Amino acid sequence: MKHIDVLFEENPRSVSRDLAEPCREVRKYFDQEVRKHPSCLLGNISPSNFLLPSETHARKLLGDYDNGACILEVGCGDCVDSLTLAGRHNRVWAIDISERRLSDGRQNVIAAGKADQVFPLCMDATRLAFSDNTFDLIVGNSVLLFLDIEVFAPECYRVLKPGGRAIFPNESMALHPLMKLRRALPQVSARERIARRITIDSINRMSRHFDGVMHREFYLWSVLLAPLAARYGSTRFGATAVHFAHTFDDFLLRIVPRFRKYCWISVLEFHKAASPPLPRS
Repeated sequence: MKHIDVLFEENPRSVSRDLAEPCREVRKYFDQEVRKHPSCLLGNISPSNFLLPSETHARKLLGDYDNGACILEVGCGDCVDSLTLAGRHNRVWAIDISERRLSDGRQNVIAAGKADQVFPLCMDATRLAFSDNTFDLIVGNSVLLFLDIEVFAPECYRVLKPGGRAIFPNESMALHPLMKLRRALPQVSARERIARRITIDSINRMSRHFDGVMHREFYLWSVLLAPLAARYGSTRFGATAVHFAHTFDDFLLRIVPRFRKYCWISVLEFHKAASPPLPRS
């Protein structure tokens, strides 16, 4: 495990035990939650995958990352995406706040024969126990809604190497009218008590901690067709209808950018400059 040891600070600010109250609530939720979050990296190109446009965009942002990189996955869960990120040449430090989910992750890593590439760790993402300038790439799929981004963002920047990137696919946004109604249902109340969904304003606040940011929003009125995609997406009619809805969303968001704040999902990419930015005059 020497690959892990060399990245830790002498006095780590985190491991899993000493958690603030919000973090304890998140860990409690995920220790009990049995549903698995879908992977954004396995390339599910089925028409029944309603999230295909945002996932395809996220994979394009990642590009060819199998190049000997040091990668941090935040909110790794069962390490399915961590194993994909490892590829043939990378090393992935896979962190999650839930010991139960990490237990599944460790079993998956061992079964895949990648224990020398993927290192699952229980850790609070707002108190990363890594040295400065450690990672080439940070990835977190639908994690920002469970984090205090004002605390996480500077930690994320700190552990990125100069020239590094942090990519967050499928981040849930707060203001979509239909999704707000769905989130009021009793069956999702436990999740909603801990959720902190992002807005355009919070993206802008998070971007102040980085040297560059790009974000793209998805799924405005097309959300109405999500049930159709799940049930009939593999049929010609279903696939055509959903494709038209996504295309219309793209068109509408291009001509009326202010509607972006009402979308369901944002895909975000933050950058750390390869050299220190010049002082502002």
